[in-house]
Amino acid sequence: MDYQGFTNDSLVKMYEGVREALADDEAFREIGGEGRFRVRKTPAWKLHAADLEAEMLRRGITFEVIEWYEADHPVEEMHAPPAVPEQSPPQVEPSRSQRVLASLSAIDVVNV
Repeated sequence: MDYQGFTNDSLVKMYEGVREALADDEAFREIGGEGRFRVRKTPAWKLHAADLEAEMLRRGITFEVIEWYEADHPVEEMHAPPAVPEQSPPQVEPSRSQRVLASLSAIDVVNV
């Protein structure tokens, strides 16, 4: 869908529509139903929401991000991307002035 053609208010309204559909599904799920919209089971919903988020971010629109984790699967159980090992900064050769300053600090000055 070409989201660039929509107004800011339209983008926000569509995003809120995704949030409301998810909330409706959750309410039906709590009473044992499947939900009318099947937001969690239909990948297109998440793609639609992600595209809306991307366009709203591009335009600088402030919004509250939809929480996609399931209530019965706490966030801690979700797989996070692997941690990137910390790399040490590359060794840089000291400049000539740094070497001169270092050598001056090593000279013992005797007061005469």
